[in-house]
Amino acid sequence: MPSFTYHNVSTANALTLVESESFSSNSAAQSIKGPPKNIVICNTHATADAFISLYLVSQVSTDITTTGILSNEPDNTATTSSVTLTVDGTNATQENLLNRKVYKSDGTLFGTCTAVNSTTEIVFGNGIEQTLANNDTLFTGTRYNILKTFSLPVGSTLVLEGHEISYDTTSFDLVFRLRGVASGQTLDIKVIR
Repeated sequence: MPSFTYHNVSTANALTLVESESFSSNSAAQSIKGPPKNIVICNTHATADAFISLYLVSQVSTDITTTGILSNEPDNTATTSSVTLTVDGTNATQENLLNRKVYKSDGTLFGTCTAVNSTTEIVFGNGIEQTLANNDTLFTGTRYNILKTFSLPVGSTLVLEGHEISYDTTSFDLVFRLRGVASGQTLDIKVIR
C-alpha cells in the first residue's frame, strides 16, 4: 500500500520533500523506498500564479559544486559545539546553504549549515568535522533541476509521475521551493511513495 506525505507551503524557504536514504552494508534487510511514485502540487491561491522549482541535491561528496562563499576568519578547529562563521565572496543565502552539507574542495565534509544569519554569517549548529581555515571555499551538493521556476496557474494542479521524477534516492535529496510568494499564497503538495 502506498504511503503519503502532505505539505502545505506558504514561504519561499526550500523544503526537502524526500531526504536521501541510507543503508548499512551489514544490515540483512534494507528498506530503501525509492523515488516517489507521484508528486501532486496544487496552487490553492485565488488570484496569483505560483512559481515553483523542484530539484535534486547531491548528497555524495564526489558530486559537489562551489558556492563561491569563502570562510572569512582565522581557523576554526573541529568541534561538536555550534560554530558561527563569518563568510565573504558570494552572499550566503538560505537557498544555497540552509540545511545543506558543506564540503571542502576535496569533498571532505565540514558539516551541515543549520542557519543563515545574514549574507555574511552562517551557523554549523552541530559543529564542524575538520578545521575550516580562512579563505576555504565552501562547496555543497550539485543541484539538478527537474522544474526551474515553473509557473503553475491559479487553481491548477500539477501531477508528476514516477518516470518524470525517477532518481537514485541513496544519492540525492528531492527539494521543492516556492518562488516569489504572493500575499496569502499557499500550495498543497502530496508525495506518494
